[in-house]
Amino acid sequence: MQKYNVIILAGGRAPWLEQVAGTDIRCLARLQGRRIIDYLVAALWKSGRVERILVAAPHGLEDQWPEGVSYCAADDDLPSTASRAVAALGDQGKILFVCDDIPLLRGEDVVDFLQQCEAQPGAALYYPIIRKEECQGQYPEGQRTYARIVEGIFTGGNMMLIDGSVIARVEAKAREIFVRRKNPLALCRWLGFSFIFKFLLHRLTMAEVEHRVSTLLEFPCKGIISTYPAIGMDIDKITDWRLAEKYLAGGQEDESRKEGGYGKS
Repeated sequence: MQKYNVIILAGGRAPWLEQVAGTDIRCLARLQGRRIIDYLVAALWKSGRVERILVAAPHGLEDQWPEGVSYCAADDDLPSTASRAVAALGDQGKILFVCDDIPLLRGEDVVDFLQQCEAQPGAALYYPIIRKEECQGQYPEGQRTYARIVEGIFTGGNMMLIDGSVIARVEAKAREIFVRRKNPLALCRWLGFSFIFKFLLHRLTMAEVEHRVSTLLEFPCKGIISTYPAIGMDIDKITDWRLAEKYLAGGQEDESRKEGGYGKS
């Protein structure tokens, strides 16, 4: 069974968090008595698919991380931070990138995503998408950004499996995608005018999106349909925070979330 190195992208700050958590560093904010980083690390180790974990976070936080987790200082933006983290990790193979804002993540979510990626070899980048009905079925109060394609209505997940060797080559284009990531129409405009019309007419297919993105980035990309909506339940605002509090307090924890339940397997 293949294991992967993981980079947790935690360089951004969220000023709105100060009023509910006393910090603007999301991964260090406490939900139900535990920091978000502890939930993430627990789930990743619990998956059994992780070799090493590195956190890319703001400067001066060298001593904040769980045992066995390494650290590098984040750069000015997410694409630059990703490049710096890959260099610090020293890995040119496939790396699992995880955002710092999905505390509901479980080990089985990670396992399913990686297994689906492995079942479809040949891509340099894999990105999860989740059906609207899956998200609303498990988290009916959740407010996500959705886009419609022929195969259904989807939101994006907050992790990615990507070859470390391509990171440095695509910083500029990755920055463009990041800016547009929550505006489907702006993303379609970047992809090309024919995509605008197909998007508006709900005639875009997943294969067409994959082909266009692969052409623009100059390496093969693959979308993975996940049935695990926790990977899309990020915390961008206070209502998201309150929702995460509700579910973490409501008995949805598994062994990977309990205090002391993580450790390298």
